[in-house]
Formats: sequence, C-alpha cells, structure tokens
Amino acid sequence: YAWMDPDFLETLFYPTLSFVDSRTEFTFWSLWSAPLIVATDMRNLSAEKKSIVTNAEVIAIDQDPLGYAGDRLANYSSGAQVWAKRLANGDQAVVLYNSHNFNTVSVNVSWATIGWEPTASVAVRDLWAQKDLGVYTQGYSNAAIKPHDVQLLRLHLS
Repeated sequence: YAWMDPDFLETLFYPTLSFVDSRTEFTFWSLWSAPLIVATDMRNLSAEKKSIVTNAEVIAIDQDPLGYAGDRLANYSSGAQVWAKRLANGDQAVVLYNSHNFNTVSVNVSWATIGWEPTASVAVRDLWAQKDLGVYTQGYSNAAIKPHDVQLLRLHLS
C-alpha cells in the first residue's frame, strides 16, 4: 500500500497551466488523496489561484480518512471520462472529465457504474461551484464539459 504522489501542484503556472487545467490538476490530486504541495507563496495568491487551492470542499476529498485513491470507471472515445472515489461516510466523489483538446462533451454517470442501486435517490453537489444540484435517480449528466475541464461532484444517498 502506498500513497499516490504525482509531484507538486503547478497551479496557474504560466504558460503551461490555464485556470481550467489548474482546477483539473487539483481535482485529480484530491481524487487520488495525493499530497497537496503547492509551488507558490501562499501569502501572495491571486484570486483565481486562491479559489483553487483553498476550496475546503475539494480539500476534504483529498483528506478523507479512508485515504483511497479514485479510479477511472469509464473512458469514452469522445474524451469523456468518469472517475470515482469512495469516502469514509459512504458518499462518493465523482469526477466528470473531458480529456479532449477541442470539443465540449457530455459526460454521464449512472448510479450502477459507481456500485449503487440504479433507482437510488442521490443528492448531487458540485464542489467547485459549491452548489447543490438536486436529487437524482438513475444517474447524473452534464452536457457541456469543455476541453480539459472537470465537474467534481459529491454524491450522497438520500
């Protein structure tokens, strides 16, 4: 057993990482329970960088007591991917990711894909938007994930 360690975060490191790429990077580090080592002076963060590296809900996914790393559950030819991580309280962290370089894609997750009953009622929260999206059965779909972007969800059986 070992911890994932993909190296330090290069959040908004010009010219390699845009805001979207940086948010995606931080999402995956958190999904993998990786050390969140930031290569920057935390006293002088831009508002954009601060919105990424200080999001308490996303950090909670990284710091979940189970310490599990998320796994890729689906990888489609469109570039759409679904990743998930079981959390200590029974919730699931789910990443809807668009790995495509040019096209906006639709990414869907069914409850069966993450091991839950398909008819379960599930409360869905977007951790980057810090917004409850509602209660869904069967699954959840985002029809407009832009290239390299993610939607990080926390799913709770209701």
